[in-house]
Amino acid sequence: MSIFTKITFLFLISLTLMVGIGYKIDTINTEKYEAIVLQKYLLDGRKIFRWMATSTADELEDEFRTLNLVKIAPVTPKKVLMRQSHTFGLIEIFKDERSEYILHIRYIDDDIFLRDTTLQDVLREGWILNALVVADMVVLAVIFVLILRMLSPLNSITGSMRRFALGEYHSRSPIASHDEIGEVARSYNDMAQTIENMILSREELLRDVGHELRTPIARGMFALEEVAESSARETLKHSFKELDQLTRELLEIEKLQSTDTMQSTPFTAETLVMEAFSKLYIDDESKILVNIKDNYTLNGDLHYLSLALKNLLDNALKYAEQFPIILEVSSNRISVYNHGKALEKEFSYFLTPFTRQERSRTSEGFGLGLNIVSKIVSKHGYTLSYEYKEGKHCFSIITEHKN
Repeated sequence: MSIFTKITFLFLISLTLMVGIGYKIDTINTEKYEAIVLQKYLLDGRKIFRWMATSTADELEDEFRTLNLVKIAPVTPKKVLMRQSHTFGLIEIFKDERSEYILHIRYIDDDIFLRDTTLQDVLREGWILNALVVADMVVLAVIFVLILRMLSPLNSITGSMRRFALGEYHSRSPIASHDEIGEVARSYNDMAQTIENMILSREELLRDVGHELRTPIARGMFALEEVAESSARETLKHSFKELDQLTRELLEIEKLQSTDTMQSTPFTAETLVMEAFSKLYIDDESKILVNIKDNYTLNGDLHYLSLALKNLLDNALKYAEQFPIILEVSSNRISVYNHGKALEKEFSYFLTPFTRQERSRTSEGFGLGLNIVSKIVSKHGYTLSYEYKEGKHCFSIITEHKN
């Protein structure tokens, strides 16, 4: 759950509680106010009922003023709170259309409608309390908005970090505030700049060293052709080939690191297999059994995917204890099987550069093949899987895009 979701959730809980408290306070105040009104109007009504039997109209007006009552024009009840019948009439207390409390007294044929002027003060106090509750909710909403605005730059910083992690090393956060979040943004920008400089320096060094090495290697191999056949000549030739292979693989890794996207084109699985075989150096093709169950069409960079499949075939041939190895193509999956002993460590360990089986240090290769395969597969959004079952290794490129 994101921090914004948590804050919104807490705000909604707080707002709900405030609304509930406000509603409960308003209900309690209304009940108390109505109880006061009923009690006063009932007492006043009984007094007036007696006065109407013995007093003149002018005297009644004076009596009304002593009770803080004013006579008003007849109104229609909206909500009757109490009705009390008497022998010569009735006493009625109700709310009118404006929600004001009215005392209605009927004595024989006379109807009098009265309103207490002092009750407005009590009602005003209730409204003040309700207004304070509403103001509290408004302040709570304002605080919520301010917190979201203060934290909103985190989205920008997170987006910049995510783009940086995906290889956009120039990605920076534009936040320039002077608070703690601004400090986080500046720290991230400084860190990103340092890492970018290191990556660019490493790539430049690797690229320059790789290109510079290929020239003396080529010269050395050319010069060896003039040397007479001997065991030393074969040793030097083998060493130069290994250096050339290492240089090519290091340059390939550097290109994979610096390439943001692959050139995606549609091609069939059979085309991919044929392209991988064209890159593979093998003295006996019977060592590989090809089984294409489903010649499906996939999208990707043919050069790099064929290089990945070629590396898997190379590894399978190198470590196989019996032949043939099997290349199988089924729906959305290209698998390479070979018989051999189980891996000595977790599969993820062999995806890092310069890692091989401990017991195979004397064999050819530098432990870069699977690392290159992993990078190529990841660049395409595909999955590289491995399993060992019944004495057989199975390396698979699953060409369905990861969710």
